[in-house]
Amino acid sequence: KTLLKELGAKFDVVELDQVAGGSEQQDALEDLTGQSTVPNVFVGGKSIGGNSDVRKLHKAGNLEPLLKQSGAL
Repeated sequence: KTLLKELGAKFDVVELDQVAGGSEQQDALEDLTGQSTVPNVFVGGKSIGGNSDVRKLHKAGNLEPLLKQSGAL
């Protein structure tokens, strides 16, 4: 969340441990993405991975273009 805030990205957060059915939602996300851990970051409806994946994309210079393409920046 910190990096996305620093970049000025528009995003929504669902805290799965704080919503009804969060465990079921996490199971569904795992079925959809193959990733069982959180955060599971989506950009433009596609999972781009977790925190370390997002940071790698940013370090490589690929995160901001992806956010711009999706309308989040």
